[in-house]
Amino acid sequence: MANPPTPRPALPWLLLLLVLGSGLRLIWAADMEWKADEIWMYDTAQAIAQGRQPWPWIGMANSAGLPNPGLSVWVFAALAPLAKTPLALVRWVQGLNILALWLAFAWAHWQLPEDRGRRIGLNGIALAAVSPLAILFSRKIWAQDLLPIWAVLFWLGHWYRHRRWGAGGWGAIGALIGQVHMSGFFLAAAVWGWTLYCHGRSRTLGQVRWLSWLGGTLLGLLPLLPWLGYLVSATTPTSRTWVALLVPKFFLHWFTGSLGVNLGYALGRHFWTDFLPWPLVGQQPTYLVAIAHALLLSLGLWGLVAWARSQPRPIAALVAPSLTPLGICLRAAGLGTGLLFALVGLPTPVHYLIVAFPWPFIWLASLFPDQGWGWRVILGSQVFLSIAFLLLIHQTGGFGDSDYGLVYRLSSGQP
Repeated sequence: MANPPTPRPALPWLLLLLVLGSGLRLIWAADMEWKADEIWMYDTAQAIAQGRQPWPWIGMANSAGLPNPGLSVWVFAALAPLAKTPLALVRWVQGLNILALWLAFAWAHWQLPEDRGRRIGLNGIALAAVSPLAILFSRKIWAQDLLPIWAVLFWLGHWYRHRRWGAGGWGAIGALIGQVHMSGFFLAAAVWGWTLYCHGRSRTLGQVRWLSWLGGTLLGLLPLLPWLGYLVSATTPTSRTWVALLVPKFFLHWFTGSLGVNLGYALGRHFWTDFLPWPLVGQQPTYLVAIAHALLLSLGLWGLVAWARSQPRPIAALVAPSLTPLGICLRAAGLGTGLLFALVGLPTPVHYLIVAFPWPFIWLASLFPDQGWGWRVILGSQVFLSIAFLLLIHQTGGFGDSDYGLVYRLSSGQP
């Protein structure tokens, strides 16, 4: 039986949000971040493409103290012949992120079977289109910014795990996504474990083509062998800490990132001094940005408490093997991946959550399944924050003492 259509007029509004989010990813490309990481990635990719440097087996070091595998650089080296300038290269990053957004939306619209689940999925992806940090992480020459398109392809393979091509693609991309950025290994391991757990506890979920998954995984691991050899001989210490187990930041970033209230990651102290008072009328701050943050945090906490109250045993509801396709994906991406980060004891910066795209936003939408006034306030507030953030960066040119730094057009001497 065909899936019932998404109720109108919801679908046109959701498509409008996707168009708006696509535009916000593309606008003012010269305002992109242009610091050491971005400069290194662009220069290295161009040197490889022009034959001035051999293809590297290892990439840039990550925040855990380990270098990423070579694939994190190869993806940009493959794009370099088509992108001769930093602006041209960042356009490819923006375009791939927009493609990931629309692919995810098409998947949710055509594949989520139940009407309520599809409505939650579509609304969550629409939120991902306009959420501030999702837009920020679509506008950088950075390996992490390519994770959304890999993640969407990974989930498409997982969705069709009952078919050989789907299970093989799930395995192959699961092995490759961690080579783009280390966080991908945690996602792939969590999804494998949670899928095994759910299928082992319920026969109604159907079969998984595990041999195809294994074949795809082994194939995807081949480019990783030189990196593994490097790790065996390297003495680089990793930044592990038991505090990560006591303070699982993954879940905190999941919550604040889905709400769009953690732009302090990029702005530092200017989040408090320049962003929260914005916009200014003359020289007078209006604090509309601060009000939007207060609304988002209040609604997020209210939705979380309402969900907990609706469950007789909330913890048991989280760890129970879900029988819905949406529930399996949400728990694997959120609960499973977060627990792995905590158990391994690695620090989890905000940008590690990019690999979970688009599930934090779908999770937030699941707290507001009826998509009433509270959900509309969340959507509107995040649209406002995204536009406010881009305007602030465009007007100021960035902040040299923040993580964002000075924008490319100023750092490169462009007008």
